[in-house]
Amino acid sequence: MHIPPPTPRQMYWNRVLLNTFWMVLFVYLASQLFVALSMWGHRPELSGGQYFINHIVIPDSILLVLLLILEVVHKWKPLMSEFSIIVTSHLYGILIIMNLSTEFHVKPLIMLLPLLVSMIYLKDNYLKASSVICLIYIIMLFLNTATYDYTLRIQNIIITLIFAGTSLAGFGVIARGRDLMQSLENSVKSEQELRIQNIIMDRLSKIDPLTDLYNHKTFHEYLGWLIEHQQSNPFPLQLAVLDIDNFKKVNDQYGHWVGDIVLKQVAAVMLQHIGSDDFAARYGGEEFVIILTAKPLEDSVRIMDKILTGIAGLLINEMENRSVTVSIGMHDYNGTDSKSSTFQQADDALYEAKKTGKNKIVIF
Repeated sequence: MHIPPPTPRQMYWNRVLLNTFWMVLFVYLASQLFVALSMWGHRPELSGGQYFINHIVIPDSILLVLLLILEVVHKWKPLMSEFSIIVTSHLYGILIIMNLSTEFHVKPLIMLLPLLVSMIYLKDNYLKASSVICLIYIIMLFLNTATYDYTLRIQNIIITLIFAGTSLAGFGVIARGRDLMQSLENSVKSEQELRIQNIIMDRLSKIDPLTDLYNHKTFHEYLGWLIEHQQSNPFPLQLAVLDIDNFKKVNDQYGHWVGDIVLKQVAAVMLQHIGSDDFAARYGGEEFVIILTAKPLEDSVRIMDKILTGIAGLLINEMENRSVTVSIGMHDYNGTDSKSSTFQQADDALYEAKKTGKNKIVIF
């Protein structure tokens, strides 16, 4: 079974818990030194050299080794980091409890550490395992408590209630955390779906559904933007207007569904020959427009000539392998024309091409 690598957020929380363990070790060491120094000369059993070695140096060295092992696992075996932190949290608590004097009656509460660590990971299995270990520890507390020591028994009962309450709260936190994560996931999913819908709607508002070219509205917006931009940063710009010759006869003779096929195939030829800096749109009916940029007029004319001959040589199966032709009017923008005059001159050139024989290019 393939185990996916930990996510950046999982690695982040592993790092946070490791840093917390280091802080606990430093605080624990500082408190030990404080107790040893404050008792120096008064209680040799809590401040002598032997105590210092047995209860400070050795146990703290073991804790230090545990943390160093965790650091190695976190760096080189990140898949095992989470499980290692859970195991170490139990060992950490047990070692501290074993090292503390029996005079510290609250030391059993240190076993809350693995419960809290388990809660952070929001995993039932970790919390169940920690709860079972705490239960075993509580049973050992009761077995080691004298039957006549009612005060200590009541204290153990209170500790048991604290453990039980913490475990129950932990399961509640995990359940609530999962609900919030599911709610967040649903929210993100809804937002993604909304974005996709917006993208689709934006595309539908700009694209002609039949030919997959830009539509009339988008053409005018783009041409206006280009002319505005061209005035402050001049670059070559040509506008071509194309019209399929005798298109009404195609619809009348073969039907409108064949006319749609012709429109699609003519659009495909246009897209095949224009460059990435150019713009093609269906202006309406059987009329198309192409904006050619960043190239001299001669290059743009060559492109339009390839489109002209490509369409004329296109055999359409639904028309009994006959072809259609287009007439093309072009205008080379001179830097002073407005958007309307630019289109008007290209349209006048198209009218001239239609009037003088069709299947040709006229430039105004």
